[in-house]
Amino acid sequence: MSLNPTSKPVLAVIGVGPGIGEAVSHHFASKGFTVALIARTEDKLAKIQTTINSEHGDTASKYYVADARSESSLQSTFASIRSDLGPVNVLIYNAGSRRFTPRTILETSSEEFESFTKINLFGAFFASKLVLPDMLAKGSGTILFTGATGSIRGSGGLSSFSPGKFGLRSLSQIITREFQSRGIHVAHVLIDGPVESDLVGGVVKRRWERSGESDKLAEKDLYLMQPKDLAGIYWYLYTQPRSTWTQELDVRSQREQMFSKM
Repeated sequence: MSLNPTSKPVLAVIGVGPGIGEAVSHHFASKGFTVALIARTEDKLAKIQTTINSEHGDTASKYYVADARSESSLQSTFASIRSDLGPVNVLIYNAGSRRFTPRTILETSSEEFESFTKINLFGAFFASKLVLPDMLAKGSGTILFTGATGSIRGSGGLSSFSPGKFGLRSLSQIITREFQSRGIHVAHVLIDGPVESDLVGGVVKRRWERSGESDKLAEKDLYLMQPKDLAGIYWYLYTQPRSTWTQELDVRSQREQMFSKM
């Protein structure tokens, strides 16, 4: 039995958790989408699904546990999404892994490099191949990739993070060149700075507390990008008219230094 009886457009978000993934899922659900919530942690997904469905209806979202590092895991997941909800109209690839304590390349294990690169890049490649056939058959579709400062600048201590993000930016450009003329809008969102969340934002706020920077805590949106505001950026990219498609958009908070500053 279809879990999308009214044939709402389908959004698939890979990398759903507190922060951007949760915020964009809420935003698209509020606009009439049914959302496939995809991540590795089931209890986190279940909580987000409950919140979305309580606000927007029982068919607003459904969660799927999957590992973006595994092509077979994503293949199985997207087959279920197609059966449950229908073909994916919009894919947002928001999965990412990085470390918060920098390590030189000599200190970085090969296992970490491989695991992070699979999450930051391989999963996006796998997922794109799974949604593109239906999008091409329809002649329309949107794929949005979440990038980072590390997508365009290799910083010391991030050898397991930046290479995958560099590759993600390239993948975004390649799919654009191959399929934009056939109705596929692909955009790379360069998140240039910290986002308020349990992870990165939490680390930043705890640092402010230790250093007595209470003024920053009082006006955190000057320094930390707010997930709800970023969700509006992703919606803006999705709703762009085809005469003015953006391929890459960089976003930062007001007090964040621009990425090009070396």
